[in-house]
Amino acid sequence: MGEKFSEIVEETEKRARIAHVDNAVQSLCRLLAKMVGCNWAIVYLLDRERREFTQGRSCDFPSARLDLLKDIPLMPGKAPLLKKLLRERGHLLPDEPAGALLLTPLLDRFKEESNLLVVPMRVNNQMTGVALVARALVQQPFSGVDIDLIKDIVANAALAVSYSTLLDESLDLAVDMGRRLDIIFALDEINKAISSSLSREKIIATAVQNIERLIQCDLVLLFGTEGGSMPIMASACFSAELPDELKTGAHPDLSGSCVAQTFAKGESCHVSSLRSLEKLSYLDNLLREAGMQSLLAIPMVSKEKSSGVLLLGDCDTDRFMQDDVFAVEKIAGQIAVALVNANLYEDLENLFIGTVASLANAIDAKSAWTKGHSERVMRVAGDLARALKLDEATIERVKIGGLLHDIGKIGIIEALLEKPEKIAEDDFPPMRLHPEKGVAILAPIEQLKGVLPGILHHHERYDGTGYPDQLKGEAIPLEARIITVADSFDAMVSVRPYKKGYTVEDALQELQRCAGTQFDPVVVSCFCDHMKQKLKRL
Repeated sequence: MGEKFSEIVEETEKRARIAHVDNAVQSLCRLLAKMVGCNWAIVYLLDRERREFTQGRSCDFPSARLDLLKDIPLMPGKAPLLKKLLRERGHLLPDEPAGALLLTPLLDRFKEESNLLVVPMRVNNQMTGVALVARALVQQPFSGVDIDLIKDIVANAALAVSYSTLLDESLDLAVDMGRRLDIIFALDEINKAISSSLSREKIIATAVQNIERLIQCDLVLLFGTEGGSMPIMASACFSAELPDELKTGAHPDLSGSCVAQTFAKGESCHVSSLRSLEKLSYLDNLLREAGMQSLLAIPMVSKEKSSGVLLLGDCDTDRFMQDDVFAVEKIAGQIAVALVNANLYEDLENLFIGTVASLANAIDAKSAWTKGHSERVMRVAGDLARALKLDEATIERVKIGGLLHDIGKIGIIEALLEKPEKIAEDDFPPMRLHPEKGVAILAPIEQLKGVLPGILHHHERYDGTGYPDQLKGEAIPLEARIITVADSFDAMVSVRPYKKGYTVEDALQELQRCAGTQFDPVVVSCFCDHMKQKLKRL
């Protein structure tokens, strides 16, 4: 649909150039000169809304007097009377008494050297303007025949001007509709993008990208609320490098700024020129030093409460129009609602993770030797998943799986968990059941279905000799292969009643020794590289 409007606008522009108002006025003047011997003519169109005549348009007007075109030689407020007189008589001579009442004294300067005639421009019996026609004094005054001929010529010109004006208005309307369609399409894109995500970072990044595309401004800053202050949640400048105080994460002083005013009042604030202001707040001065002149601050309101401010800046003065304000207000509202939903989701997710962590802690609390083991496995497994460059959803499954990998031990006899020596072969059968028991415990929880494979198979071995299903190689779920390495690493470096903890270097060597038999060699290689880089930074 946007392409169709572009075609309409392009075609309308072509037609408008063919029949422009100035072209019609030029044709009128030349025809009057040829047919009636007139020197020049000025056309004053009627503004229907203001009920006044617009500034004159002319051709062949004396160049020394072009400045007089700035003044309208028709008395302000007299347009209705002039319309009535011209409708009744069809023309007006400035020398007549009525002319002295309706036409400005400016015409006296023209009467010294020209015969003047005012003729209405009519289309379908509706006055659309008047034409002021001049002929040199050395020629005869306008006769009745001349006046009738001039009326016919002006009437034809009125049709051309009306057609041209209609085309101009159609072009303006088409451009305006095209602009509004662009806004609607962009708002729809933004709405789909940010509504489909519950990530605050993605919502903000998508909004900033689309604002710049739609408004084409030089600066976008998004201020949020955090503990009584308003940090910058997102910062993007498309014309210059910003100072650190205007970058993401900064907490600039907002006192007295348009941002503070917008947040406090919940109303938009527009600054057309920072250069023209004598006193600037700290923030506004930073913006001016960064090259900004125009500012537009829009509150982000959700449920009648401001949750932040969206600030746009541009290097030009008087940059932001009413359409820009409309579009940005809609975007700001979308961002506010999306961020509220994201925050609610984060709160629910934190509550869920907290509940899951409580389950894990219930296992770790059964033995002083395993306290904190599940949380450590979660952190190590999560770091390893990131090092493998996995997507966020998989990383999250790995972390939760690592946290809950031993949940099945809740059904294991505590005496086995507390044994001061390595578990005997006879004690292994019940211990080997803990992955399956863990899955049985967690299966009713819908949100945890995605992490069950990692929990069930975290004791499988890469060579196929593990349990419970003797899966081999890449048949073992990737999440399980990652948790296995993290679990084994933490077990090796931890102190147990029957052994001392390995050093990190020794644990890494042991993982490498068992790569390809117990562990996935690719996962081990990545983990060792990650840990070595981490040790270098310490």
